[in-house]
Amino acid sequence: MRTKISSDLHDDVGTILSGLAMQSQMLAFSAKEEQKDSLLEISSMSHDAMERMRDTVWAIDSHKDKYENLIDRMRDFADRNLNRKQISHEFKVEVEDGKKFIDPQKRQNIYLIFKEAIVNIVKHSDATHVNIVFSEQRNRLHLVIHDNGSQLQTPTSSDGLGLSNMQMRATQLGGRLMANYEEGFKVELTLG
Repeated sequence: MRTKISSDLHDDVGTILSGLAMQSQMLAFSAKEEQKDSLLEISSMSHDAMERMRDTVWAIDSHKDKYENLIDRMRDFADRNLNRKQISHEFKVEVEDGKKFIDPQKRQNIYLIFKEAIVNIVKHSDATHVNIVFSEQRNRLHLVIHDNGSQLQTPTSSDGLGLSNMQMRATQLGGRLMANYEEGFKVELTLG
């Protein structure tokens, strides 16, 4: 059932959003100057909605309930987003069995914590390099995302919702999330 829902969502809603993004982008090229920004904003919102829908589809797809699926998704997100800002990164994986089942809710929350940490680096850090370590041994999971940015570059007017959401997700998983400055900003998730 989960696979059917994720497939239908991907095919139906994904097609509509993709068409909306392309049409609004095409219209922006031939539109009057005062309309271009609005059309490009619609295109941007459509792309954002597609990205969120892909996350939802991935989260409910029962074929993705393995550690290796989570790791692949995390690698892909880090590659796409950090490379865009010319931030180099190293992704070290220490998982005993990549084919091992991972609870879908746990998988999704770990991914969303990871995603928020990477987005924060891209948006708010002056980092040039990020070290990522993902390890799982004897049902104990450890995720570390550590950049080399300066503490002075962190935003002072941030509403802090990103970190609050990460903390909430860690708590829902029965884990612990720590975020601090240690020769760069460091986010550390421990479960189990």
